[in-house]
Formats: sequence, structure tokens, C-alpha cells
Amino acid sequence: MEAKNIVLFEHYDGVRFVLERSLLKYHRYVNILSSHWKKEAKKFIDQNEVDLLITELNSLNSAGLEISRYARDAKPGIKIIWITVLGCDVFRELKEELGNIHCIEKPLEINFFRRDVIKALEMERLLDK
Repeated sequence: MEAKNIVLFEHYDGVRFVLERSLLKYHRYVNILSSHWKKEAKKFIDQNEVDLLITELNSLNSAGLEISRYARDAKPGIKIIWITVLGCDVFRELKEELGNIHCIEKPLEINFFRRDVIKALEMERLLDK
């Protein structure tokens, strides 16, 4: 099985570290391209086959939405997971506009996050491992 590529765009180093660590269990099946810089995240999207974008949405910084729109334009079939403390209902219209968006509310549980990532990648058979 060829590994799936995930772009993880998260402003906070600590959060990014925890999310990356949580996916190490599947290191043979996923490659994580991680950044807190918009320019670097866009470069990852442009230069790689990307299956999933994971980013945070909040009211203080629109970078996550910008990267989501960029990814959707560059790779129309890309799956996107938004993580937000604001509640997923706040972004209902944006989710419909961009399509194929899964939203996770904070505080998140790592086991559920990991499960949602694997499901988004359509690799459910790994959940038993």
C-alpha cells in the first residue's frame, strides 16, 4: 500500500507536535508534511500528491481558511479536516461552500482525532491495528 500524504498546517508548535505524534502509530501508511508557515504549506500542496489537509480555524487568524481554499483550488479532490474551538456549526456555510470538509471541535480527544484522520483517508482497516 502506498503511503498517503497529509499536510498539517497548525500555527502552534505544541499543538502541531501533539497531532503529529498521535499519527506516528501509522507511520508506514501516512507521510506528514507539517508547517506553521502559509508559504511552506502551499509549497507542500503544490509539490506533492496530497490526500488530506488538516488545519485549525479560529476567529483570530484566517490562515487556516486561506490554506483550505488554496488546497481546494489546487487539488479539488483533497479531503480537509478543520479543528476549531469555535464549534463546527459556526462554519456550516463555509463547509458547504468548500465541500468535503470534516470538522472536529476542541478540546479534541487524540483517539477520536486519529480515527477521523484514518477514516478521511479511507483506510479504516488500520483502525483494528
